[in-house]
Amino acid sequence: MKTKNKILIFLLLLSSTITFSQTSKNNIFDVKVIGKGKPILFIPGATCSGDEWNETIEHYKNNYQCHVFTLAGYAGIPPLQDAPYLEKYKEGIKKYIITNKLEHVILVGHSIGGFLSIWLASEMKSNLDRIIVVDGLPFYAGMFDPNAKNGFDEQKTKSMLDYFNKMDSIQMKASQLNVAKMMCADSTKWNKIANWGVKSDKKTMAYTMNEMLGNDLRQKISSITIPVLVMDAYSPNPQFPQYTKDYSLSAYQQQYQNCKTCVVHVAENSKHFIMYDSPKWFYNEIDTFIGKK
Repeated sequence: MKTKNKILIFLLLLSSTITFSQTSKNNIFDVKVIGKGKPILFIPGATCSGDEWNETIEHYKNNYQCHVFTLAGYAGIPPLQDAPYLEKYKEGIKKYIITNKLEHVILVGHSIGGFLSIWLASEMKSNLDRIIVVDGLPFYAGMFDPNAKNGFDEQKTKSMLDYFNKMDSIQMKASQLNVAKMMCADSTKWNKIANWGVKSDKKTMAYTMNEMLGNDLRQKISSITIPVLVMDAYSPNPQFPQYTKDYSLSAYQQQYQNCKTCVVHVAENSKHFIMYDSPKWFYNEIDTFIGKK
């Protein structure tokens, strides 16, 4: 066999196993694509970079094509000029799926990313295959206030933005570090999470949080027909002994009761960043749900 043919065969064999990475940008989000196979779209939580999924991508990149998003205004990505932000993210992701002709898509969303995922699933009747929601809810405000009303509270949002704007960089880092400690049990991740918050656009932070709080999807998710796995993070708190695992599970199930294809599983001894606090449980749940080879 000629040397040229040997080289060609070697390159063909290599291309069938190699993991590739490419990055694309638009004004709504940055996307990094890694691996080959069935598409999985990873959408991060508020203020977070797509890098929050780095360990998760390592687990799936050899069998799946991973599309890793960082949303505009988060973790140093230039912000959108105007609100509403979440609807623009949703429509942008929808367009990305359709334009790239992605089929049988698995959406994995954390927090706000999970909220966007079920919102998309309530509207898209094709292209999607399964949804995985990592500690996200269809109506966050309703979790804390049974009398919460649907609708964006602009005054509350402006107050939050004013609070952020009064902080200098040192105060902002301290604030975001406190948030990280409350939301993640793994202390090795605190500084990274806090830095993403410091790099995030303050207006985007204030508006996206309140847009989610004021948007009630509990009725909309009744139109979802594909399987949905919801991960509920539970960590016992001695100050609130009534907040048990069963109570947490019941509260989540009530939020998702109109979604007939949703199942809620509880990650015990885990805070909001389940992928960091309970990685073995996290991967096993997803592997089982998507039928990972």
